Amino acid sequence: MPRKRFQCYPDLTAFTSFLDEHGGIITPEVLAKAIRKHRGNSGYNLKLCERYEVLEEGVPIFRRKPRFADDNGTQLNNRLNNDFFSEIIDFKTGYFAGSPVTYAYSQTKESESATGSSAETEEAAKAVTDFTVHANMYDVDMQCVKYAAICGYGARLFYIDPEKRENVMSIYPYQAILLSDTDEIYNPKYGIRYWKVRDMDNSILCKAEFYNSEVKISFSGSSFGNMQETGRIAHGFHMCPLQGIPNNSELVGDAENVLSLIDAYDRCMSDCSNEVENFAQSYMVFENVQIDDPTIQAAQASGSFHFWNGAGEGKIYYLTKDINDTFLQNYADRLEKNIFHRSKTPDLSSEAFGTASGISLKFKLTELETKCGMLEAKMSAAGMYMFRLLSQSWKERLKITVIPEQCCMSFSRNFPLDELSEAQAVQAMVNAGLPKRVAFENGFSFIDDIDYVMDLAAKEEDGVVSLYQTGREQ
Repeated sequence: MPRKRFQCYPDLTAFTSFLDEHGGIITPEVLAKAIRKHRGNSGYNLKLCERYEVLEEGVPIFRRKPRFADDNGTQLNNRLNNDFFSEIIDFKTGYFAGSPVTYAYSQTKESESATGSSAETEEAAKAVTDFTVHANMYDVDMQCVKYAAICGYGARLFYIDPEKRENVMSIYPYQAILLSDTDEIYNPKYGIRYWKVRDMDNSILCKAEFYNSEVKISFSGSSFGNMQETGRIAHGFHMCPLQGIPNNSELVGDAENVLSLIDAYDRCMSDCSNEVENFAQSYMVFENVQIDDPTIQAAQASGSFHFWNGAGEGKIYYLTKDINDTFLQNYADRLEKNIFHRSKTPDLSSEAFGTASGISLKFKLTELETKCGMLEAKMSAAGMYMFRLLSQSWKERLKITVIPEQCCMSFSRNFPLDELSEAQAVQAMVNAGLPKRVAFENGFSFIDDIDYVMDLAAKEEDGVVSLYQTGREQ
């Protein structure tokens, strides 16, 4: 079922204003109100995650009841789940985040001037690289993209790990509330994370954490409406460390607009399965003939019946089901086509993809690129917030200067490589007068770190020149 109004991400600007007026500290009563206002969105997002996990609670066809409830359980009720939902999510996640996002620090004269010196620029670049490796940003980005595609937004939490280093983890979106002045959850002012756990006696315990620009306040209680503060510590940053990653401005998941089509396909396939199994494909009719069980058993062994009817009106024949398989196949095909088209997901089983390559294949992915472009814009904005947060921590911990505006994010699609076409295009760009760095960065899709490639090229060129000069001197 589509979202209802109360299941959309709520307007929480009133809570932001209230917290600003009260020193950025939340009370248990205000916390309970914020959670209650977010519960509609949280519950719907939880159902979407359960559907992705293929749990009985999340997939509607698994909860389908027989047409007649008073049949004492004898009516067939096949429940077939054709998991288009996960296919839509996994396809976008693999296409957009299958190739790691490249994080780097600019190595231009402008960045050196802003950072201080060449040595300080190298230190800043090392800090960025070390963080992406230490925090395993590839995995975090993949999880955030997946949950953004499922629920409309993902969330991540920055923290100081036991090694006293900056780290980050992905958070379930149905557990995260982001409070902002600008209605953009990637630029939060305050954050709330809430969830349920079970204690040793299997009793439910509700927990919550509130984040402002300086501290984390922990809460606990028997319910979200009855919580008490249990602790308050500095989280180590000077900005809210809980951040949202929007899928789009509407905070809507990629498969939400085709949920009814997917459910219709599941019902169609389940009903067809019921029809196939119900009394098999055909059954035998004895017209004006009395047949007992021993006779039927003998016929099953011999393959024939022998009977005598003086009136001459007895008949034995098969009654086969008259199923309009053409209508059912066309109906299923239309549903499947609409599911892929309306969700902007390529159907790789289509014959069109079997013969397409290069530019023609990219044109067939235009609709998917539209979705990915929206997410890329949001992730770029979220990345700027992340570098602002990290740069302040690095300044205190490492005593280095990192300019957030000089931190770069490069996105590349997990697209089938066409090395020959790319090499010819790069050669043409170089021959046209473009610098090799520009040609390599824009022509080769498999290059993730252009600085590393250019360094290798420079070293090889220096080695060749040195060898040539040495040979001439001899």
